[in-house]
Amino acid sequence: MQIPSWHLWVFALLPLITVLVVFILPYGASITGSVGKPEKGVLPVISLIPTVLFTLRQALFSTLTALALGLPGAWFMGNRKSPSRIVQVISALPFALPSILVVLGFVLFFGNAGWVNRFCMAVIGTKEGPLRILYKPQAIILAHGFYNFPLVIRLVGDGLSRIKKAYAPVAASLGATPLKTTLTVLFPLTLPSLMAAALMVFLYSFTSFAVVLVLGGGPAATTLAVEIYRYARISLDFHTAGILALLETSIAGIIFGGYLFFERKAQGIRSDIEERPLESRETWVGMGIRILYTLGILVLVLGPLLSILGESFLMRNSWASAPSLSLKWWRALGERSIPALFRSLLLAFLSATLACILGIVAAGTAKYADGVRGFSFLGTLLRVCTTAPLASSGIVLGLGWITLYGREQARSIWAAVVIHGVSGLPFAYHALSQGLTSVPVNTLHAASVFGANPVQQMLSVALPLSAQRLRSAWGFAAALSLGELNAVMMLGLEDWETLPLLIYRAVGSYRYGTACAAGTLLILSCGCFFWMSQRGTEGKKS
Repeated sequence: MQIPSWHLWVFALLPLITVLVVFILPYGASITGSVGKPEKGVLPVISLIPTVLFTLRQALFSTLTALALGLPGAWFMGNRKSPSRIVQVISALPFALPSILVVLGFVLFFGNAGWVNRFCMAVIGTKEGPLRILYKPQAIILAHGFYNFPLVIRLVGDGLSRIKKAYAPVAASLGATPLKTTLTVLFPLTLPSLMAAALMVFLYSFTSFAVVLVLGGGPAATTLAVEIYRYARISLDFHTAGILALLETSIAGIIFGGYLFFERKAQGIRSDIEERPLESRETWVGMGIRILYTLGILVLVLGPLLSILGESFLMRNSWASAPSLSLKWWRALGERSIPALFRSLLLAFLSATLACILGIVAAGTAKYADGVRGFSFLGTLLRVCTTAPLASSGIVLGLGWITLYGREQARSIWAAVVIHGVSGLPFAYHALSQGLTSVPVNTLHAASVFGANPVQQMLSVALPLSAQRLRSAWGFAAALSLGELNAVMMLGLEDWETLPLLIYRAVGSYRYGTACAAGTLLILSCGCFFWMSQRGTEGKKS
């Protein structure tokens, strides 16, 4: 039983109109604000060049740092029959870590008075630690590298593993040495995955807000996102903010286009290969290097997280004094942290539910629109619209809401819900689309034999069979919303304080004990949602 094409367009209207109203129109309004009448005079465009150059420069060096940290892990991951659980957990951590927690952990672990400097001072006997990078461009670059290198491990490692299983045995049977196989076969075929990972890291670093806002070194080390926030929320100069939004969006669009190009090439390679058993022989030297690398990465990732947990139980009279165990920060949780947690959980629940509803409709409509073969125009339109928010910036989107709908309408919990929901839509759509694609066509045909129309097939057959993917999509969207700070700050929801906003304010006022206790709550909450997401994926694989 085929569903009429006009019915498909009716179903597609829900996600398409939502993306149009929540994402496309506000984004366009933020950009068109640059051609409106200046509120406070005309800012010379040439004065924006240093900000643009620094944004690009820090994103480039952040990408190189992430590649330097992640490529060895990707190599180890791609050269094993089954990647170790430790590597898999490490590669999943950045998606569960809100940026404000990265900042807090970075300050506590690598800061001027952090645990690394304290350890060095105790070992070499100096009164000052050697690592003095806080509030400098180096801190931004290292924080971005720390935050994004697991993405390199996952994307490049997955591509290398699949390609090696397919082509390494053939190359070996033709007499190619491991080195020659790597240089002439593995590297060229893995290059699209490598470029896709690099461009995605560059995009995340380019549009980063919270990391730069807290760790930035003043006017000389500020980015486009921070300047948009400063001009729109502090100076109320929406014209200049619009110019900056136009610059950021244009550059981000080019980067995202490059990412889609290389990601399509990478997916094309993966879909055209036939995997074969991989015989991997690891030397003692290789095993030793892999163990040392894993230990180093564990320290790099777990050090900041454990610092947050540890500092929540410590009390100091000053940064130079010895710490003592205390429950002071936990006793004070009920004052602000618990209400902020409830607000964050409510926001995460509503936005994740919205993302999944839109994802179900979009993925189901695209599946029927594409049919058994090929891609339809409607299916392509849905994929583009649901994926477009990946390239968005919460700061620019918040500016667009203020410009298009007014400040009072933008300062609403429902505005935050729909913005977070659309921001989580690309991930929800991807997970649900994979789940629906895995449903055998014969199963749907069997349901139609018993009189089920396409909508009934989707609700009673396809969705139940994709329940694991639905749980994964909901958990991931909830974890993203729970740790999101950009849109909440830009919309001006000061009276509706979420947990990330509370942590940001505590860090800004140097109340690290309060920030660590609240940060521990946020880690546990995000961990629960992300565990739900990972369990959904694992359940589907099993």
